[in-house]
Amino acid sequence: MATFLYIGLGALLLALFYGLWVEPAWRLRVKRYRVEHPAWGDRAPVRIVIISDLHAGAPHIPLSRVSRIVRKANRLNPDIAVLLGDYGAAHSWTIGKMSKRAILERLKPFEGRFGTFAVLGNHDWWQDPGSAEGRRPCEAQTALSELEIPHLDNEAARIEHEGGDFWVVGLADQRPLDEGPDGEGFDDIDLAIADVTDDAPCILLAHEPDLFPNVPEQCILTLSGHTHGGQIRIGNRSPVIMASENETFSYGRYDAQGRVLIVSGGIGCSEIPVRIGMPPEITVVTICGET
Repeated sequence: MATFLYIGLGALLLALFYGLWVEPAWRLRVKRYRVEHPAWGDRAPVRIVIISDLHAGAPHIPLSRVSRIVRKANRLNPDIAVLLGDYGAAHSWTIGKMSKRAILERLKPFEGRFGTFAVLGNHDWWQDPGSAEGRRPCEAQTALSELEIPHLDNEAARIEHEGGDFWVVGLADQRPLDEGPDGEGFDDIDLAIADVTDDAPCILLAHEPDLFPNVPEQCILTLSGHTHGGQIRIGNRSPVIMASENETFSYGRYDAQGRVLIVSGGIGCSEIPVRIGMPPEITVVTICGET
């Protein structure tokens, strides 16, 4: 009986060590998706490399690891480099202080052939509540500006491309004040789309995936993070820990009415630094026409 008890205790300690250290601190995978869409037409394929929910903070994600993540992401040869928000640690299990500027300085070398585009996440505002309440630039927003990393805040950028141009649309955060004033966030999809001056396809960057059912038809691809894929997944299915109140779009690919949503599992953790069955990931999405 004692032997089984020791075996069980050992297995528990091993699982804790793996979930609290090995997977969140040591592992990093590349998760790839290929999206074939008729609206892309004859445009050449575009490779989008995504770093989402970095939540940098020692000991799991020190600045040195941020640099390693960027080097690995750049080796994937991105056409578009995307930062989907939540740059600093979202839990108290950290050592020392790490400013948003220090984190974003390490992210600045992350570059795509057609550019780098960033949006903010809910924790970028939650960690700077005075700015959110007064709708003033938060620390991450200021750092993005000072470091000249393009930040799309309900805005769109036109990309000149072989076979036809397209647009990258960036949405402001949907939950800057947790539920926001009267349940509203800073996001304004109509304002963002107003920058789009033709019927070329759009790629939408939205930290939270919740808005996907209401995305305009022209936004054929939506890229989101926020959920961390649940952080713990059993059998690669139901999330055990959700970083979002919306469990509909938890991880991976979703298709609806000719539109596609990709939810990245991200890099870091929320609330507690644990990952089991959902290792940190750099997400790669290749969009192309139908073959």
